[in-house]
This record gives sequence, structure tokens and C-alpha cells, in this order.
Amino acid sequence: MSGNRSNSNNHRSAALAFVDADIISGKDELAGEALMSNLAAYHSSGVAPLWVNWLRARADLRFVCLVRDLQEFNNFMLDVVRSVEGVRETRTMLSFSGRADIESLLELEMEVNPSSQTIATSLLIDVQPGMDRECFQALLDLPPHPDVRRVWLLNTYHSDDADLMMLLLGKNVAALTGYVMSWVRTTPGVIDTEMSTVLDWRWLANSDDIVDLVELFFDQNFQG
Repeated sequence: MSGNRSNSNNHRSAALAFVDADIISGKDELAGEALMSNLAAYHSSGVAPLWVNWLRARADLRFVCLVRDLQEFNNFMLDVVRSVEGVRETRTMLSFSGRADIESLLELEMEVNPSSQTIATSLLIDVQPGMDRECFQALLDLPPHPDVRRVWLLNTYHSDDADLMMLLLGKNVAALTGYVMSWVRTTPGVIDTEMSTVLDWRWLANSDDIVDLVELFFDQNFQG
């Protein structure tokens, strides 16, 4: 029984931090390379960089960390991220729980890259207050789609940007747009959505980080 309590406590203390680094125009390549180098070299039990994406709309860099120590994460942001020349500002969104299709998650580096036919979209979802649990469950219960896969659905209720975050993979932009318009935006409790295309995916995590991500963070697997 004590082992279960310990795992539960670790689960509650873990968070995923999604950080968008806004890079000054003209310094994209140099700042991006310097930030990537810093992230790849950093690893501790308190903060573990997991992966990096490029965002099509802003040509900025988004990276994700598994955070167990918020004070260390604060120092990490100051010394590893915001100290890089060319980083203009950063925005952070924290998530403390969610669901994932683990198989799809582990295949993202192969599927999401400039030469791939797969389109990846990060979807921010605003939810009507008071309908949070019902809306989350309704989105989980959406049936399989022939051209779109859900990778994860995350809680981000404390964020100014959105209440939920969903990652979608699709065969083309039309399929993803249709899915969001006809399936997600018609779900009871959803009041608004915002899509952004993910251009590239690069894993920084080692195998232990990925095991910890699955065991400590995601409540259970679901079929995307």
C-alpha cells in the first residue's frame, strides 16, 4: 500500500510545462540552435526537457519539460532559456493531468517532420465553466475518425490561453479543420478553439524520461 501512495504523490507533483520561446526576427537560426543546445545538455531529476517543436504560424520554438521541482524550473527558465541571445520573451502553460495515446506519442518524431505527409495540429480549447468534467469526458469519448488521430488531451484550466489542449494528427489540413469544426466545436461545453500547426518534432528525452512521463503524468491510455 505504501508504494501506491508514493506513486500517487509523485503523480500529483509532476507537471508538463509547454514553453513558447519568441525569437527576435533575424536571429531565428542562431537563437534556435543555441536554445536547442542548452535544452539537449540539460537533464536533472527536477526538470527534464522532453521534446521540441517549431510552430508554423510564428516561426517560434516550443519545448516541453517534465517538471517535478517548480523552484528548479524557475531557475532553468532564467539560466537555460531566457539567457539565450535572441530570445525576446517566453510564455509557459502548465498541465497537471491528461490522457494520451501512448503509441502515437512515441511515434511522433517519425511522423511529424518537414518531409512527412502527416499534419500535426495543437488545438487549444476553451470550456464553459461548470462543464469541465463533462466536456473533458465527451471529448475523450469521441469515436475514431478515419483521417484524424488524437495523441493527447490535457487539462490546462489555470491558463489564460485555454482550458484544454489536444494534439491531432491528420492526413491533410482539410481533414483536421473538418474534424475540429464538426466534432470538437460541437461538443457540449466547448465555447471556442484555436489551431496552430506543428512543423517539426524532436525528442530530447531519454528512455527513462519517457517511462516517467507515461507512469507519472498520463492517467491512462486511450485510443486516439
